Amino acid sequence: MAQISAEQALQVPQQLKQQDAKQQSNANDSSPQNHQRKILMDDAVTLIMQQNANPIKKVKVESFKGELGQEKTFINETLKNKLAEYKLNPNTKLTIEKDGFGNIELQGSLLMSDLEKLNQDLNNNKLFKSAFDKLSKQEPTLQYVDNVVKISKVYGVQNALFNSLISDQNEFNKLNDIAHRYETLKNTSPNKNDLNLEQTNKAGFNFVLNA
Repeated sequence: MAQISAEQALQVPQQLKQQDAKQQSNANDSSPQNHQRKILMDDAVTLIMQQNANPIKKVKVESFKGELGQEKTFINETLKNKLAEYKLNPNTKLTIEKDGFGNIELQGSLLMSDLEKLNQDLNNNKLFKSAFDKLSKQEPTLQYVDNVVKISKVYGVQNALFNSLISDQNEFNKLNDIAHRYETLKNTSPNKNDLNLEQTNKAGFNFVLNA
């Protein structure tokens, strides 16, 4: 058995006493700092429990993107075909939006006469107008939904405002349904910042060819 010196032997009781005192102090410590730490820990646990109790509702974001992707492709190809038809530069940047009367309006670095011909053709194209109509109504909603879902996946947070847009019945959760509820909420919500309205151009939705 290892031997210890007399000096070491005399230190043992003192060390045991200090250890006991430290353990007792930790057990009974009610300092403001420890009390605050306990409150923060309790709040964190409560927040996690609330998030688990009210998780963000699931939607088919990728399906929505694919659905609107078809409309974007159609609009894109139609505009390119029109540029080719009038022998205009295929790389011309064009911005398409609606005027105050709901008509298609093109803006770009073209002669006014060419813009007028393109506008007339596009406004007479029912399929094109329908596709742009759908895109202008649903794209802002898709951007909002996509952002909320991404934030939820990264940070695990819930969003009561978003959940209010999603029906408990999946058959009523088509992008068109959500877009309608989103538009209604935009007009009635007291806190419009929660809806990321800065993503929508104040003058209305627009589509850009050759951005």
